Amino acid sequence: MFSKIFHQFSFSKLPILAVFILSGPLSILAQNAVDSTQSIDLQQVTITATMATDKTPMTFTNIKKDEIRKNDFGQDVPFLLKSTPSVVETSDAGGGVGYTGIRIRGSDATRINVTIDGVPLNDAESQSVYWVDLPDFAASTSMIQIQRGVGTSTNGAGAFGASINLITNALQSKKYFNYSGSLGSFGTLKNTLGFGTGVIKNHLSVDARLSSISSDGYVDRASSKLGSVYLSALYFSDKTSLKFKIFTGNERTYQSWYGIPLSYLNDSKLRTYNPAGTEKSVESPYPNQVDDYIQTHGHLTLNHQFSPNLKANISLFLTKGKGFYEEYRADQKLKKYYSNWKNDSTTDLVRRLWLDNNFYGSVYSLTYEENGLNFTFGGGLNQYDGKHFGEVIWQKRTDLIPNFQPTRFYESTSKKTDFNIYFRTNFDFSEQLSGYVDYQYRRIGYNTEGVDRKKRDISRALTYEFFNPKFGLSFDLEKNSTLYTSLAVANREPNRGDLIDAEKANLPKPERMYDLELGWRKQFKNSALNINFYSMSYENQLVVTGNINDVGDQLRVNVGESLRAGLEIEGAVQLTEALSFKGNAAFSKNTIKNFTEYRDNWDTGGQDTIQHGTTDLAFSPNFVGNLSANYKILRGSNQNLDVTLSSKFVGAQFIDNTSNGNAQLPSYNYFDLMFLYNTQHKFLKNITFKLLINNILDQKYVNNAWTYRYNSPSYNAVGDEPYTRSEGGTIYNQTGYFPQAGRHFLVGFSVAF
Repeated sequence: MFSKIFHQFSFSKLPILAVFILSGPLSILAQNAVDSTQSIDLQQVTITATMATDKTPMTFTNIKKDEIRKNDFGQDVPFLLKSTPSVVETSDAGGGVGYTGIRIRGSDATRINVTIDGVPLNDAESQSVYWVDLPDFAASTSMIQIQRGVGTSTNGAGAFGASINLITNALQSKKYFNYSGSLGSFGTLKNTLGFGTGVIKNHLSVDARLSSISSDGYVDRASSKLGSVYLSALYFSDKTSLKFKIFTGNERTYQSWYGIPLSYLNDSKLRTYNPAGTEKSVESPYPNQVDDYIQTHGHLTLNHQFSPNLKANISLFLTKGKGFYEEYRADQKLKKYYSNWKNDSTTDLVRRLWLDNNFYGSVYSLTYEENGLNFTFGGGLNQYDGKHFGEVIWQKRTDLIPNFQPTRFYESTSKKTDFNIYFRTNFDFSEQLSGYVDYQYRRIGYNTEGVDRKKRDISRALTYEFFNPKFGLSFDLEKNSTLYTSLAVANREPNRGDLIDAEKANLPKPERMYDLELGWRKQFKNSALNINFYSMSYENQLVVTGNINDVGDQLRVNVGESLRAGLEIEGAVQLTEALSFKGNAAFSKNTIKNFTEYRDNWDTGGQDTIQHGTTDLAFSPNFVGNLSANYKILRGSNQNLDVTLSSKFVGAQFIDNTSNGNAQLPSYNYFDLMFLYNTQHKFLKNITFKLLINNILDQKYVNNAWTYRYNSPSYNAVGDEPYTRSEGGTIYNQTGYFPQAGRHFLVGFSVAF
């Protein structure tokens, strides 16, 4: 395992070289590191400015370092969060490595704000987060906080259902070296090396990590080759700290985002079928039908404490991303790729669709605390510069183009500027009652120029201004018992796809959400209980209705009224010294009022309009539950053996917004079993062995899909699945399902020196 750690890396990449260049002199410096057990507390104001606390009248869950390390086998962050309330995780490859997704309260990744130490992570244009670009980032994370609902004012994309705040590892006072690795089903292999100098000369500390992850995937050819590097350097004095960190991720994944037909799901051989690359040949698919992307982040953070009550922070950041997805396309008309081509000649070709972008800016905050008053003033300014272009890198018909050269067939540029400023305060009315006020102003300017791959002029120039107020009350009923309520307003601009797919004269409106949270938190002697009710009411929410533009692309359009409302219960109990339980349950109702569906009519060439009344929002199950039991088999001063049995249940969910029972994913549940053994040795800080058996009952389930519905009275669709027939017409449904892996395992080992 250890010998394979470097096989995925290209050492021409600067961030990776930096680790090895620095590792020599740093190891020498570490000889002079202070051997001190003194706790060094350098509170990072960037982090606390966006985090919720027990006095914040918001709904949140914290995942601490021990739990992150326990569950980290190299799978993406959504799989580390899968047991938290209202979360549904997905995996294109079926095993949690490669492209994964997360939904919270039914809200997808484009509506979930993500920050790393307060710095925005969401892609500025799509507003999504691609976790595959941050391989093994959990190894550099000390805490994750999920805020459900609008949450506190934060930086970057609008939190329109939830926010996820990742906190990187804190200062380590002593030098260390550790290794962790795992291997398992589908050829999954993970290797991680980490080291730190401890405190050098009372003022300096350096930490680094090098990771490699690979997997063949549960789905055919859904392979992943992932590599990442993390390097941070911290200089600190009594009142000031300056931290620089750089981390990079490189992913190369074979595409597995097409799904399979319903008829394949119950066939053990066809269940893992992957149509990617089969335009070349079903028997011999194109081997380089891949997604290849590298993303590098640099953060420079300055903290200063002016007095015991006043502290400030500013962070500068730069994110550089570049990559493509490559695909084999058969029988392509050359005039789509060459502007001077006049006839309808066709050929097979290979094309790459590129993205080259820079995202940079600053976030800051100023915090004052005294006598029950907490005041934070903060904000951020960032800019995104992106290039989109496509290239034909190979074509089959040498008789048509004898002297072929790689050709760029479309190009566009984008610029997005995002400015926000917020003021937040917690204040005590009395010993028991405290108030919360949070005002945020946000201004976005977006400009794109050029053409897309369908030769459409996508030039747009738009400006949005939003005011996002939040109010709340928190009441301490008794010791360790708190009742809270809040009302928050969030606004969100359309994403790039919404804007360029729509006609200039009919651009979508921004979305707005009103979030009401009412909750109770109670800490008992040997147990804890959180209960909260939420109501997230939307105006002009953007959803897919089947409506298309002039070139046949489906549009997300504004709908009048929609609602997500529910009850979340989260609890834990320590029954004995050895046995404990924890779990959560989320009951919800997610609806659109007066939903209108647009369905293609293949006979008329137009679209039929269907009025549905009130329907369910897509991918929003009415119930999500998790339960786990932990038993300490062995407990001692230097060794521990735990076994954890966990289960997850997800209710039925619709694939689209029509509430049609033939476009529905059935409910599913699965059980996982984990063994964790820890021991200490005279010369080692810690040795850990762990075994995770996923889906031990071998359930065959699906948690993600897409669908396309059309009407054609005269068409006999071969391979399509007619699910309803009406007088004078036949409705057909094309659906792609993403099957998840049955029983599979991962074995992990780690050692710390």
